[in-house]
Amino acid sequence: MLAISVTKGDYGRCLNLKGELDMETLATLERAAEVQEGEGQLEINLAGVSFIDSTGLRGLLEIQRRWSMKGGKVRVINPCPEIAEVFRLVGMEELLDCSDQSKATGGEY
Repeated sequence: MLAISVTKGDYGRCLNLKGELDMETLATLERAAEVQEGEGQLEINLAGVSFIDSTGLRGLLEIQRRWSMKGGKVRVINPCPEIAEVFRLVGMEELLDCSDQSKATGGEY
């Protein structure tokens, strides 16, 4: 299961995820991450994500690609240490704009 709450900040819209990001939940994130007219930036806060599989990793890259095609930018923030290690092992931190902190709030959620 994946729950998503949305907050707004100076950086733009932030999707705060809680739960697992996998094949069963990716569609929920994809719907929430659709580019809205006039938006240029999106943050995806992974602080509440306890598990991510290859489908979730691919989904994050696809969301970034869609936003980039429309001139937007996506930041992935606050992954737990285990997910940050997965990102490091598969090279995701080189493909995504990843951070331990949010520009929207200036810190963790």
